[in-house]
Amino acid sequence: MRYAIISDIHSNLEALEVVLREIDRIGADRIVSLGDVVGYNANPNECVRLLRDRDISSLMGNHDAAACGLEEPTDFNPIARDALLWTRQTLEPEHRDRLKGLPEQMILTDGLRLAHGSLLYRDHYLSSHDDIMENIRLMRAADPEIRVLFFGHTHIQVAIACHEEDLTVISSTAPARFSLRPDNLYLINPGSVGQPRDRDPRCAFLLYDEETATVEFIRLPYDIRTCSEKILSSGLPGRLADRLHTGC
Repeated sequence: MRYAIISDIHSNLEALEVVLREIDRIGADRIVSLGDVVGYNANPNECVRLLRDRDISSLMGNHDAAACGLEEPTDFNPIARDALLWTRQTLEPEHRDRLKGLPEQMILTDGLRLAHGSLLYRDHYLSSHDDIMENIRLMRAADPEIRVLFFGHTHIQVAIACHEEDLTVISSTAPARFSLRPDNLYLINPGSVGQPRDRDPRCAFLLYDEETATVEFIRLPYDIRTCSEKILSSGLPGRLADRLHTGC
């Protein structure tokens, strides 16, 4: 099986359509989303509908949970909160209900787990050494042991390999394709489809090949201008349009 793993679409229809076209060209057997289908950008209904129509399974991200009313955006920064409240008003009832039914985590195959933020909770950023090692301990304690955790939320395309207690960071640029060693544990982020934050404005996702135990990071250009114009014309904060051009 070859899996295309996407995350953090954030209502960016232009980026999502480009990614799905490339996945179709590649011929992945299954597509899964790590959550945050909505938020920030101007096409929440279209993005939720497209995942539904393509039968793409998705986790619930923190923006999804707040947009559908399961949580309040009390911990969101002001720009994210404004965008979230706009999304709440814009979401059609059927799409709001769909977001409410999304799961917290999923098992992809034996030893492979999917989470939005981390194994702890969906709004947990896996960025510091302590946070990463805490998740490594949870991976080892699971039965069966979790060998690979695919996670989102940070909007940064990266892989972290753990051998015993040593961590190695595999960036999205060198190499773009790498093999998973059986003696390592891995935490792997496909990056963000709709709002990259690693100073590369291109939309991001990854391809995982179960048979060859390889991961390939993929970046694609998309129509940032159109997405930005939609943000501005909808009344969403202008900063959200600006950051698409810089990828940070």
